[in-house]
Amino acid sequence: MSALRTTHTSTVTEDQIDHLGHMNVRYYAVNARAATSALLADVVGVEAGDAEVFDMYTRHHREQLLGTELEVRSGLLGADSEAIRVYHELANAATGELAATFVYRVRSGAPIDHLDTIELPAHGAPRSIDLDAVGTTPTLATLQDLGLAMRAPRTVDAEDTEGGRTAAPHLVPMLIWGGTPPDGSDTELVHSGPNGENVGWATMETRVGIHRLPARGTRIQSFGATTAIADKTTQMSMWSFDLDAGEPLVSFEVVSVLFDIDARRAMSIPADLRAEHLADLHPEFRPR
Repeated sequence: MSALRTTHTSTVTEDQIDHLGHMNVRYYAVNARAATSALLADVVGVEAGDAEVFDMYTRHHREQLLGTELEVRSGLLGADSEAIRVYHELANAATGELAATFVYRVRSGAPIDHLDTIELPAHGAPRSIDLDAVGTTPTLATLQDLGLAMRAPRTVDAEDTEGGRTAAPHLVPMLIWGGTPPDGSDTELVHSGPNGENVGWATMETRVGIHRLPARGTRIQSFGATTAIADKTTQMSMWSFDLDAGEPLVSFEVVSVLFDIDARRAMSIPADLRAEHLADLHPEFRPR
């Protein structure tokens, strides 16, 4: 068995801080994708452009604040005829405290024999998301009939593709979150709690599946349903569709905790926010 190796370093900068006052989840993925490219190039001899990351699990351990120095430690979990499995730990470089752990699956076309591998550590194992579960993707017509649209229809643009032909892989979550709600209102990121608290949803775990990266000019729309709700957390399944082809592009599973921004701690979901999630509760759409 091989040991983890340092594959990427970075610093949390002002532009990475979100409405909750900590590093936004998209930059956790940026670190992990850079580490994936570095590991595969070093160990397997695969260049970044030849590695297709199509299944990305992330478990968040601690929030990261402005100025924190970060490092990614990585190893190979194994491979089969379809993909190589990669493990990463994103950690505070000064203290060693974990920020997040990742399990990625990558298609590369590279030889997979005789790879030096590691065991998945207990702290990197999923808590609520089952990596062996198969996602349930309803048809576009079903989601439309149920009124589960999260965003209004929009067109993939140069911002989504960063000037390229297709959506940039590290911006895939924006195929779900980008755009405006169906009623044209602003997206509400910070809510008022029952006692006047400033509260928002903090991500605990995610799993992103890429079916196809859409080209610039593709008409897309995202949909979502709550599949489970507890005292402080929700679990949701979401999808982005190519509207003209009627085909799914991206699936997104997320476990979120309600976060008191000022006290910087989790809190029970108040009645009004709970009612919103119960209105779109569809446990049948949870991966099985």
